[in-house]
Amino acid sequence: MPNPSAALIVVGSEVLSAKVQDENGPYAIRRLHELGVRVLAVHIIPDRVAEVIAAVDAERRRADWVFTSGGVGPTHDDITVAAVAAALGRRVARSEPFALALRAIHRRHHDGQEPPEAALRMADLPEGTRLLGDPGFPTLAVENVVMLPGPPRFFRFQLDAIADLLVSDQPFRLAAVYLSAGEERFATELAAVAVAHPAVEIGSYPRFDEGADHRVKLTVESRDLGAVQAALQALLSMLPPGWVIRVEGP
Repeated sequence: MPNPSAALIVVGSEVLSAKVQDENGPYAIRRLHELGVRVLAVHIIPDRVAEVIAAVDAERRRADWVFTSGGVGPTHDDITVAAVAAALGRRVARSEPFALALRAIHRRHHDGQEPPEAALRMADLPEGTRLLGDPGFPTLAVENVVMLPGPPRFFRFQLDAIADLLVSDQPFRLAAVYLSAGEERFATELAAVAVAHPAVEIGSYPRFDEGADHRVKLTVESRDLGAVQAALQALLSMLPPGWVIRVEGP
């Protein structure tokens, strides 16, 4: 896919009430960006069916991929699967291939014992759900919605397992310039470079914490390597050499 886009929906009242700190959103943003996928939005919503339905329905219409995090377990508050099915207008039915995978996982971690029915309810999925990635611990996808577990270890494993399906033909190219001067010293010139190079995104990120080796980090990013290099040279040409601490990339 040349320029894929994605949205992430973190389902978890525990995140919104600060009982648990979300780790999956930052990881997904970083990993998807590495793969060349443009992240449109990250939503954190409570464990409410109506809210999951609304978020999935809205994002699936504008993003190539929608990833959900959490709510796929066996307990009463795991409502993501049913909500995704409702958002897509699909029935929920037992997936025998996934039930087999769950049985194998349970036996592997519980001395050969068969899983209880509560665990097998995790195999009740929207009709048409595809099992992707690692056959032993498959990633669940239906249409363009990928349902990932909440625990960070499992979330990362299942997202990484389908990375080959997500990678863009045109990855992002990034250059960074670290400066010893504050933004007020070059804001006008920076705006002029941004106007002259519309094919790139130029960002300015000041630091105010003690111990940092720079005051501002400028970034230049695009899928077009030539455009990044041209904008970078324009930036460097307008900065006094004594302000530049180091340059990274592209």
